[in-house]
Amino acid sequence: MIYFFKRKISPGFKVNKKDLVIDIGSGDKPFWRGDVFFDDLGQSDNQRISASKVINDLGVFVNGVIEKAPFKDKAFDFSFCAHLLEHTERPELAIKELERISKKGYIEVPNGLHESIAPYRSHLWFIYLSGKKLVFVRKSKKMSDTLINNGKSYRYLLYLMIDPFIRLHWKNNIEYEIIDDLKKLEKFYPKNEKHIKSFSNTQGIYLVIIKILRKLFYQEKDHANLMKLIRPQQK
Repeated sequence: MIYFFKRKISPGFKVNKKDLVIDIGSGDKPFWRGDVFFDDLGQSDNQRISASKVINDLGVFVNGVIEKAPFKDKAFDFSFCAHLLEHTERPELAIKELERISKKGYIEVPNGLHESIAPYRSHLWFIYLSGKKLVFVRKSKKMSDTLINNGKSYRYLLYLMIDPFIRLHWKNNIEYEIIDDLKKLEKFYPKNEKHIKSFSNTQGIYLVIIKILRKLFYQEKDHANLMKLIRPQQK
């Protein structure tokens, strides 16, 4: 419960009530403090563990891709980006857009060790933290297949990890390094597999919690003003 609070709740109390906040890759578990929610409806719901649909009725929802975000420069005081960068083919473009549209933010991605023990079918990268620098290492097909075949034998190690996720608070700029020397045919790409949709009790409880938090601590923003954050040509 404490760890859940650190990941999903605490970041929302690190910003002022009047600050403009965007949740990038909001998915099926949106950030409770978001004013604008941004996700790509063109992506399959199977990329999420729950296989649930994107929630688009909380605040202002905008459809699009992070590599070409439709928002004005420094439109947001704070960006929340959790479990998105490991999915994108060009994380450097996504990071540049995060820096462009927001002044500071929070990034969360799976720890590379976690990904090695329990690789997920839609994650393209192993990600590590060196100081405050995110290091992205591209997955190969052979490596992904090997880890998946051996993963069940080592899953118990996940429960021994102090922190299975990298949680990074940043301001002004994001340090990163991309390691990708693979040929295109060697790279791992997600398979379009069907995934059984599930709406867990945890997910349902989370949605109730964020609605309560918004009721108690969220300051409603004017919808028309939020729409002005979008570049004119993108509306």
